[in-house]
Amino acid sequence: MQSIDSLEQTLLGHLRQLPPEKQQEVLDFAEFLRQKILLPPTPATKPSLQELASLPLSQRHRVLAPFIADTAEDFKTDSALSEFSALDSEDWEFPDDEP
Repeated sequence: MQSIDSLEQTLLGHLRQLPPEKQQEVLDFAEFLRQKILLPPTPATKPSLQELASLPLSQRHRVLAPFIADTAEDFKTDSALSEFSALDSEDWEFPDDEP
């Protein structure tokens, strides 16, 4: 295993060779890992939308991740959530409309 100084220098060298958008991804991932270590586990209660909006993006993703599969399934099976999808291909012009 490398020493902390050597590891930091290697990481910094690699980071400097990446384009800015990839550097941002590395930063987001590092923040995610840091939050995972520093923050207590997410409570079982669902946070409010305001509480979610106030979280750092990486933590917000961590909180929402367990709900994504269920939400996607709801949109496939709950007609109240998908009834407007029938309008996706509708032509919104009416016969009496003037061109």
